[in-house]
Amino acid sequence: MEDYAMLFAENLRRFRKHLKMTQEQLGERLGYTEKAVSKWEGGNSIPPAETLILLADALNVSLDDLFGHSSQADYYLGIDGGATKTTFALADRQGNILQKIVLGPSNPFDLGFAAAAAIIEQGINQITSHMHRRKIAMFAGISGGGMHEMRERFKMLFASYGFLRADNGSDALNIIAAGLKGSDGIIVIMGTGISCFVSCNGEITRLGGLGYLFDRGGSGYNLGNDAIYAACCDEDGTGERTLITRLLCEECKSAPLSKNIFQFYNAGKTGIASFAPVVFEAYAQGDKVAEEILDRNMKSVASLIASAGRCFGDKTSPIKVSFVGGLTKQWDVLFPMISRHLEEIEAEKDFDINVFDGDVVVGALACAGMPIDGKTINCKQLFAD
Repeated sequence: MEDYAMLFAENLRRFRKHLKMTQEQLGERLGYTEKAVSKWEGGNSIPPAETLILLADALNVSLDDLFGHSSQADYYLGIDGGATKTTFALADRQGNILQKIVLGPSNPFDLGFAAAAAIIEQGINQITSHMHRRKIAMFAGISGGGMHEMRERFKMLFASYGFLRADNGSDALNIIAAGLKGSDGIIVIMGTGISCFVSCNGEITRLGGLGYLFDRGGSGYNLGNDAIYAACCDEDGTGERTLITRLLCEECKSAPLSKNIFQFYNAGKTGIASFAPVVFEAYAQGDKVAEEILDRNMKSVASLIASAGRCFGDKTSPIKVSFVGGLTKQWDVLFPMISRHLEEIEAEKDFDINVFDGDVVVGALACAGMPIDGKTINCKQLFAD
């Protein structure tokens, strides 16, 4: 009986503090004094059965939770929130994904926090509707969610669900965990934007990722921007003739482009990035300007990798580099350019370069504590501000 009392006391104290509830507040909800709650949490007594039921309801837990022996999660919830979609995945202790759903985007800087939170809440409610959340450890990596203010706002949202454990941060953390699986290496994200993350000796370093206003090459936005500029220069005679002009006019259903430049300003960063495929289409048809745009952008990517390689000091073995993002769909075009520029700048390190083609939400599950390939990845360093 004494063992049960101490176990109950430990669980009661943990659940109450998780809800940021004082002993006095909990006692008032149950019709007991603060002193009575203090005795329970001290392991001196256990309340009667009818009070235990009320207590479990007040703490949003089950009776099993109040007397449970294990703080280990039975399930893991991973959330990968991006600028175009949000993926939710639920897995068991063995790493088997039990359910996965995909909803709309959840970047709070694009949508506003309220709209982004609504998507997150919809997904959580849907995927955990038949489960007790006290048995779930979760992690949410959300685009734009790594900024301190946004991270704190999302943290408060997740705390309200009563998960066993909950943490959150940038969606880049999902990619790092999924792509490197706890090992040292480099992750290069080439999507709407571009950024590079280095994992070395337990420390995470970011290169680039300054946003579309300041990053200079290698992203969908950069390619789309360069395409629009090249087409406008073609039209006014200040630049070379390029197939990009006709392709953009067909895409936008307007000509000349320079007379309707406002449409590009109204498109925003994702709208500009949506024109990147035009560059690849022109390149496939032998367009010289398109080739120059791609080559110039991949030179920036090679420079980023070379700089990242210097973070590894005297390491001589090949450094793993995993690419991820929408532009990797054109890997057959981009990889030879990146490799050539790495040779031209005489990068000091050897790199083992590949494209990560797995499911990024697995990284969110790993950050929540789910084993990958039979081992649990220590992701704590990823959560540091």
